[in-house]
Amino acid sequence: MDDVARQDLRLFLKELFSPWRVLLLGIALVFLWTIPLFLYATGPKAFATAAALLVWATTSYTTSVQKRFRSKRFAAMWDGCRDRLSRFDEVLRKMRKEQIANLNEMPRTVKEVGERLYRSLRRADMIAYEVEQTEADLYQAPPKWTAPSHDPQSKELYRQADKNIAEYRQQFAGVMAGVHRTEAQSAVYMTTLDSLRMQMLGYRLVGRSPEMSSYDFLEALAEARAQLKSIDSALEELDLGHYPKTIAVVPPPIPPNITADIEERLNQGN
Repeated sequence: MDDVARQDLRLFLKELFSPWRVLLLGIALVFLWTIPLFLYATGPKAFATAAALLVWATTSYTTSVQKRFRSKRFAAMWDGCRDRLSRFDEVLRKMRKEQIANLNEMPRTVKEVGERLYRSLRRADMIAYEVEQTEADLYQAPPKWTAPSHDPQSKELYRQADKNIAEYRQQFAGVMAGVHRTEAQSAVYMTTLDSLRMQMLGYRLVGRSPEMSSYDFLEALAEARAQLKSIDSALEELDLGHYPKTIAVVPPPIPPNITADIEERLNQGN
């Protein structure tokens, strides 16, 4: 079980055993098994009990699904991808009668990339949430100080502290770079499906006329497939599943303005 599946299970169990749900279930079961009308009717009481348990589990699962994305931004991204996928499926169903070559492989590629993108968006959402919880205020306002004396050892310690701040910003940018890359991949996925869907609509509505030949259409399919494969390979390189190995990219260099700020503070201390 990977981190996304564990998170889904935790959300489901949290909703399943929430105090108010358990309380309502208990009240319903007590009412069912003590009502005089069904006092000796074991069959109806068992059926009603099973129905109550089914409603309890179903509503808990539905609520947990709605809470899988902590950030509304990532939830909106996945909703956009899912909307494009449903539109693509609708156009594809209308194209089945045309027997266009390579259309059997394309839907499989689209769905596989969509599934990988969903899991990457979930992981990016979890990482962004953790960073926001612990680092938001600190990153916006890092500690500042001025060396109180001209003691060489004190100045060296302050220099090391300023270096740590710069490294902290560098590591922060490296972690968030992976999250931003996942957002960019979702944008490419949506726009690729939009372009592909319009190509399919144009071919179906215009037909095999000189304005849009079969060769041009199949060439457009090949280009779209190449873009989807590039998304898939990028998502594979971008493993957000393990926090210590979050981003497979080279951390960005320390910004010049931070270096200048360090030097200025050290000069003030002198």
